[in-house]
Amino acid sequence: MTPAVFLALLTVACFVGSTISGLIGMAGGIFLLTVLVLMGLPLEVAIPLHAAIQLSSNTTRLIAYREHIRWPALKVFVLIALPLPIVGLQLVHVLNEDVTKAIIGVVVLFAAWAPKGGLAQLPERAAFGIAGALSGTLGVVIGATGPIIAPFLLREGWENEEIIATKATGQAFIHAQKIVAFGVAGYVLDDMVWQLPPLIAAVIVGTYTGKWLLQYLSKDRFRLVYRVVLSAVAVRLMMTLV
Repeated sequence: MTPAVFLALLTVACFVGSTISGLIGMAGGIFLLTVLVLMGLPLEVAIPLHAAIQLSSNTTRLIAYREHIRWPALKVFVLIALPLPIVGLQLVHVLNEDVTKAIIGVVVLFAAWAPKGGLAQLPERAAFGIAGALSGTLGVVIGATGPIIAPFLLREGWENEEIIATKATGQAFIHAQKIVAFGVAGYVLDDMVWQLPPLIAAVIVGTYTGKWLLQYLSKDRFRLVYRVVLSAVAVRLMMTLV
């Protein structure tokens, strides 16, 4: 594959992933990470590159939905997540990757379809604290934590835009953390930096495309799509183990 074809395919993937995330608030990131791996990038390159692209995507999304951010819940998420990449970098060397993926897939499937007595009934601060702990720790381990924390953020009484805005802001923080953590650990993207401008442009266009499409989704349909996509991502994750 020539560099030009590689960049063109990656740009399309960024647009599609960002449109998905702009529409339902999740799944675009893990879609993109899967594409990066399928395109042959080693994980030590794919995960930092994914973080850089997703920082742009989530920042664009938080700007697009900025008036809907739920700040009190977000503060809990950020404070809990802040020190945890240090733990995650240690886990990279001791966790069995296949076992970790299997556990994540099962948890995500259960959480997505849990009855109302489940995660949706957790107090808001507790839900965001758990989401922050999971995302802060596992972000540097598996790259895309959106499907893991999404069930904790699907709050009863929240509007679609509030879910998207608050999740995007939290994940922008996580991706910035990951970039710093990878830099401290010695991972660099010098050979890939030149590719970032078209990729960032693609995620910006994709975000606003998704936001435009959101107006055609009712709240009930939004939540159904949210759960179905979450489940599909979990199944796809576990299929990599077969």
